[in-house]
Amino acid sequence: MAGLRKLRGKWYIRVFLPGGKEKLLPTKTGDRKLAEAKKRLIEEREFLVKARLVEDMHQTVVALVEAIDEYLADCRSRLRKTTVENYELALKNLRNCWGDIGLRQITIADYTKLRNYLSSRVGATATNIRLAAIRTFLNWLVLSGKLDRLPGKMLLIKVDEQLPKFFSPPELDSIMAQVKQPQMKAIFKVLAATGMRRGEIFNCTLEDNYLHLRETKGRRDRLVALPQELIPDFQLATRSTIALVSISRAFCQAIRDAGIESKGRSLHSLRHTFALREYYRTGDIYYVKGLLGHSAVATTERYLKFPDGYLEGIFGKWVPRYSAQSRLTQRPEFQA
Repeated sequence: MAGLRKLRGKWYIRVFLPGGKEKLLPTKTGDRKLAEAKKRLIEEREFLVKARLVEDMHQTVVALVEAIDEYLADCRSRLRKTTVENYELALKNLRNCWGDIGLRQITIADYTKLRNYLSSRVGATATNIRLAAIRTFLNWLVLSGKLDRLPGKMLLIKVDEQLPKFFSPPELDSIMAQVKQPQMKAIFKVLAATGMRRGEIFNCTLEDNYLHLRETKGRRDRLVALPQELIPDFQLATRSTIALVSISRAFCQAIRDAGIESKGRSLHSLRHTFALREYYRTGDIYYVKGLLGHSAVATTERYLKFPDGYLEGIFGKWVPRYSAQSRLTQRPEFQA
C-alpha cells in the first residue's frame, strides 16, 4: 500500500519497492484531499508503477557511469588537458565513494560521506579542489537535464587561510642536489626560474630568450623570460612529455631525500618561491602579477603579507635588489 508524506508544504506519495526501498512521488499539491485522490490512483495501478520505478532505478545506476563518461568527453572538447585530468581524478574518487548509487538517490548524507572519504585520503586543500570539481559535475547533471534538482549545495571544508609555502635559496639548492635524473632536474630548474605551473612547461615554445606559454589557466597566453644559461635545460626538460603526477612525486621525494621538513610544501611551492623572490627583487606586485599570469592583482596580493624585512632575511644574500630610487625610474622588462 502507498502512503503519504508531507515535505516543505507539499504532499508526496510513498511507494515501497522490493528490497525494502521506497520512492517518493510528488503530488505537487499541499491539499491533502487532492493528494489522497492521487494516492488512490497510484494504488489502483500499484503493480505497474512499481515495475516502472524498479526499471527506472536500474537505469539510473547505469546512468551515473554513463553521465561521468559523457561529461568528461564534453570537458575534453573545451578544457585544458590538465583541467580534465583533475576532473578525472575527482570523479574517480566519486565512483569509489558512492559506488553504484543512482542519480536520483543522491542525498545530503552522500555529500558528507564524500567529504569524509576525501579527507581521510588527502589534505584539506586537495579535498576542496576535488569537491569543487565534483560540484561542477553535479551542476552539469541538472543543466543537461539528467537530474531535476540536487538535494542541496555541496559545501567545502573550512580551512584557515595560510601563507604561501616557499623555499629559501639554500633549501632549494639542497633539493636540486638530490635529483639525479637529468630530465627531471631540468624540469625543476626551469619551473623554479620561471614560476610556471606544472603543466605549462609542456605547452610553451622558446622564442629568443622568452617562453611563449599557451593553454594556460584562464586561456591567457603570456611571455616569460628564460635566462640564457637555462635554454639547454629547457630543451632537455621538454625532450619528452612526463606525467605531471610523476613530476610532483619526484619533487616531493627530493624534499625528503634532502632532509627538509615539507610543512605542506610541494612542487607548486617553486611558483610561490619565484613570486616572492621577484617581488623582493623588484618591489612591483603588478610586475609579479604579469609573470604569474594572474587575471587580477588581488590573487597576487597574497605575497604582500610577507614583511619587507622578513624577505630580506630570506633572499637578501642571494638576490640583487633594485634600489628605492631605481624603482621609481625603471621597470623590469616584461612582455605580455
